Amino acid sequence: MKIHKALAATAALAVLLTGCGTTEGPASSASNSAGAGEAITVTDARGTEVKLDGPAKRVVGTEWNVVENLTTLGVMPVGVADVKGYSTWVTAGELDSTPTDIGTRNQPSFDTIASLDPDLIVATTDLAEPIIKQLEELAPVVVVKSADGSRQIAQAEDNLRLVAKATGTEKKADETIEAFDAAVAKGKAELEKAGLGRSRVAFADGWVADGKVSIRPFTKGSLLADINTELGLVNPWTVEGDPAYGLGSTDVDGIWMFGGPASMTQYVDAIVASLTK
Repeated sequence: MKIHKALAATAALAVLLTGCGTTEGPASSASNSAGAGEAITVTDARGTEVKLDGPAKRVVGTEWNVVENLTTLGVMPVGVADVKGYSTWVTAGELDSTPTDIGTRNQPSFDTIASLDPDLIVATTDLAEPIIKQLEELAPVVVVKSADGSRQIAQAEDNLRLVAKATGTEKKADETIEAFDAAVAKGKAELEKAGLGRSRVAFADGWVADGKVSIRPFTKGSLLADINTELGLVNPWTVEGDPAYGLGSTDVDGIWMFGGPASMTQYVDAIVASLTK
């Protein structure tokens, strides 16, 4: 069946992806940031106005996608949840040796965060509200929406722009999104030139636990399915996914499949290269 071929191609793609990464260092504040003394007010995913004395410099990220966005914008966070896990899975925005591990993504250490004296904590809507409330006692907290099955690409770009406004790096955000748009346009043209327009491509990830193989399809409404659609590809999965992430389940990786525009650009380049080689 074609879907099996597509899954095989996905597994092969996953091997290729492990070598994809960027090593862009922090951008200079002169080229990226608003004036150091200018107060900033941002409205986050909760509709909450968060006031900052100026562009945030000492930033803690409680989730990998916001950490990726920070590094993409040239802001090396002072605190990161599960540094080892991030460095294993995310290659679009690499960490240097300076961030402190603040604990797990769903239960960060308040004492560790407090010791870092952050001027901003960036969290997501996946983090429990009581934890967010406790974090707000330590520093201003900006919350981004984790995912939106009705507009994944736009949501990822909104998240990047929100973090950029809080850190005074809006120019870099514009450049990153423009790079993604250019990669999509180029990739779609290459696929059409190769006669691969409207190709059926099924993406899934898989793992083994307790001797059982689990496969998770990226169905309609997932970030990767939305990117494939922009590339002119067709997602053949018919199973229904969850409303936030568009993930299903059914009875095989280096690109972070829930990342921001930088990871999205990596994925575009990788899948186009895999399909056209």
